[in-house]
Amino acid sequence: MSFFQWLGQVGITSHPGGWAATERLLARLDLKPNELAVDLGCGSGRTLTYAARKFGVKVVGVDIIPSLVSRTLVRLKDKGLIGYALAADITALPFHDETFHVAWAESVFVFLPKPDAFIEVARVLKPNGRFGMVELTWKGERYPEYCEQTRQFLGVRRYEVLTIQEWTAMLESSGFEVRAAEKMPSHSPPSPLPKWLSDWWDLMRLGIGLARQVPTRKWLEGAHRIANLFRYTVPAIFVTVKKS
Repeated sequence: MSFFQWLGQVGITSHPGGWAATERLLARLDLKPNELAVDLGCGSGRTLTYAARKFGVKVVGVDIIPSLVSRTLVRLKDKGLIGYALAADITALPFHDETFHVAWAESVFVFLPKPDAFIEVARVLKPNGRFGMVELTWKGERYPEYCEQTRQFLGVRRYEVLTIQEWTAMLESSGFEVRAAEKMPSHSPPSPLPKWLSDWWDLMRLGIGLARQVPTRKWLEGAHRIANLFRYTVPAIFVTVKKS
């Protein structure tokens, strides 16, 4: 069973940097009321609904896992927000060229082929559209063997952490001008207590849910491998503008 199948069954998502990274990313994107925004890898819709409520953007969520898309739709309805979500592959988005004013992603592009996925994001953004993301980057020296160990445990086709310079170069070559590229201080930077507790609770539920899906020995080995990776990485925030 792959990581994405696990997430679909557990119904919970989490990402490095937690809520502090989400709030910083959205603030840096300078969202404006009535802009059309797409959340790439929207999971269960927490960031998407927060952006719609706080900034007044019109939101569309995309995720490859249908059960998470269903949770996003329920969350939008429960909160009385206007938006939509659909199951789709980010490397082949079902949208016309130059559809969105802004797009964002949180811990998604480590799993995707690059630069293809970035080029597809640029295609669906309007001229001077903004794209932001939170992704892991190396603190210093690269340890690609830990990426491979993580990939094997998660059962995914690709798991690739880049240096901040490599992420920047990849974005620039895909049609974006990078306006900001900053490392966060840790995987769990300070945030308001209710948000921090929410991040912690989601992570605990995710870990417990995954433990129920795989043998205990495999889960413990996997947790150790991911801990090795996290020891040498931190989340980074990237804010870009599509080149004219």
